[in-house]
Amino acid sequence: MGIWRICLVMIAALVLVSCTNYFEKGYHPQMLEEKKIQATRKLQTIRNDKIDLVIFATYLNDIERTYYKNLEYFFIEIYAPSQEPIILQRLHIQIATRDGKTWLDPQYMRLLGKDEYDAVLHPINKWSNCYLVAFVKSPLIDTDNMLLRIMVDEQVSILDYGFKVIPFQAF
Repeated sequence: MGIWRICLVMIAALVLVSCTNYFEKGYHPQMLEEKKIQATRKLQTIRNDKIDLVIFATYLNDIERTYYKNLEYFFIEIYAPSQEPIILQRLHIQIATRDGKTWLDPQYMRLLGKDEYDAVLHPINKWSNCYLVAFVKSPLIDTDNMLLRIMVDEQVSILDYGFKVIPFQAF
């Protein structure tokens, strides 16, 4: 009787471990995609009564905190419906400090090549230019109430990342 119980327990444990492993692998990409959607804000600028730029800004630290831990990272996608080249001098991106009155400039802003995209971080529009924008990690920055300010031709927009990401749950 004892051997049968041990065998039954071992088989049950093996089945549970296999299911857990399958569950984690099966839902990981969808979980990251869900987090990406929730960590993304959209901005449209209007010039001459037409949409000038469409900007998507994704706060990468909200998607995967363990991977993005040295700096505050944003994935910025910029699309110009007119198909004109995007002039970066028109843009100024900043992050707010805890007091909400002081704004910090990025440490760097780098254009991403098409070979740098992956299954989760990729442009929504194939004609977009995508940038990795990094800010210095600082206790002055309130990551729970993150504000990103994007100025395009003196037009100021503030993107609020203060509301929390709802954890992905599979049923």
